[in-house]
Amino acid sequence: MHDKPEPDPATRERQRRLVLDALPVGEVARDAAVTVVHEIARYHRHGAEQVQAELMSVLTPVLAMLREARDASPGEREAFAAFGALRAQQGIGLEPFLEATRLTTRRAFDALYARARTTASPEVGMELLRDFWAACDQVSAEMIQGHREREPAHVQAAQEQRTLLLRQLLTGELPAGWLPSAATALGLDLRAEYRVCHARPDEGHDVAAVERALRPHTVVVLAEPGAQRVIALADGRPPASFGLPSGVGEPRPLARLRESLAQAERGSELAAAFGLRRCVSPDELPLHSAVLTLPQVGECLAERCFGHTSGERRATLVRTVDVYLAADANADRAAAALFVHPNTLRYRIRGLTATTGLDPARTEDALALWWAVRHLEARDHGTN
Repeated sequence: MHDKPEPDPATRERQRRLVLDALPVGEVARDAAVTVVHEIARYHRHGAEQVQAELMSVLTPVLAMLREARDASPGEREAFAAFGALRAQQGIGLEPFLEATRLTTRRAFDALYARARTTASPEVGMELLRDFWAACDQVSAEMIQGHREREPAHVQAAQEQRTLLLRQLLTGELPAGWLPSAATALGLDLRAEYRVCHARPDEGHDVAAVERALRPHTVVVLAEPGAQRVIALADGRPPASFGLPSGVGEPRPLARLRESLAQAERGSELAAAFGLRRCVSPDELPLHSAVLTLPQVGECLAERCFGHTSGERRATLVRTVDVYLAADANADRAAAALFVHPNTLRYRIRGLTATTGLDPARTEDALALWWAVRHLEARDHGTN
């Protein structure tokens, strides 16, 4: 038995052209587009016809490369890179982009293999398939490079757009007609209501740390290092403790988020003023809010309650009164919290009453003492 002679160059070229001319490239692009749009989440919002046309813009020059048995020309390489850049600009990350490329390449290979088996000799078929994979390597390299060059700029531009939209949404500056587009860009439900959370850095936390603390409990976050604050939207009541002072507003629709922001800012101010390392809504601390609103009253009460002391003695007495009131005037519990003997605590309280005439057992006097303590606390935090 004798081996069949290999096809001569003319026959080889003719068979290659017969295979490539019979390749249903439009069908390949259509099937690949339908699969990509259906199976890859990042392509769901793209129409199959649009994706098919874009795939044809890549497959057509690849067929030309195979017909002419050559590498990609400089112009084709630029076109492939531009295709990768387009996908980055459309917000399709590199991983889903490569998955879509793999699906398309597989469809094209299967079609090419089927035609080569029936139209060309084994030698020509193998040569054509090797050339196909070599062409795919060139195309993929250029598309990936184009995608990588464009993606950082696109991501930054998209983030800047999201930041602007969220800022306008929170301040009420976003035109009503833009609400649907803003909701889509920010991943929000146009029909839902959201709470605004507001927090500022404190000792031990910078803006980045505050952002990390809020992010797991919110749906979108706006960090503003220049303003030293972080604002976020939550679709429910965030947990009480973020480990830092913060405020939360009442649920509001997207068009009225500025109302929730004002409440959250006030809650954040209250939390910071009184050293509350938790999420505060302004309506839960009405007396604290009054202390901040009326600093002159606080100054008068601080002088009335503690003006007879100074320095360390004053700090000790203020701390004693604060803990005593928090313990509902229970001397034993307050003493345990202060790590002193109950008689020591009672001695301090009697001395306060003897000097000022204020008795914590009387409701009016207890309120005056509490107000004075809270005013001094807010003043120490730089608020009053």
